[in-house]
Amino acid sequence: MKNKGFTLIEVILVIVIMAIAIPALISAVSFITKSQVNAIGTTTAADLAQERMEEIMGDRMNPARGFTYIVIGNYSPPENPVAGFTNYNRSVTITCFTNNTLTVTAACPTDYKQVQVTVQAVGVGPSVPNAVLYSLVTNR
Repeated sequence: MKNKGFTLIEVILVIVIMAIAIPALISAVSFITKSQVNAIGTTTAADLAQERMEEIMGDRMNPARGFTYIVIGNYSPPENPVAGFTNYNRSVTITCFTNNTLTVTAACPTDYKQVQVTVQAVGVGPSVPNAVLYSLVTNR
């Protein structure tokens, strides 16, 4: 007579193997999910940074404003949150440089300014890095 089916030892062995493998798989999937970049959040942050940078560059090219308008006071305080985007904060930092060495100076007697726009996502989801844009603005 041929017996078909599993023995008790085989069933217990499968249960033990599954009890070890399933938690490890769940842990691995959970880790991978947490470390993935949130594409929509990252794109929104980059777009908001680009928007502000274009406004600043537009002010530079505007004959009514020009190079002298680009100072930190005209682009502060930081937007916490950005209008229409409650989960994004945006700030602008403007630094002056000397003509020849591009070293940072406290005053701004030169024709070079570095503009840094930073957008930070808050509560958007996992893994949304800050979007940071830099540009060097000249008066020439």
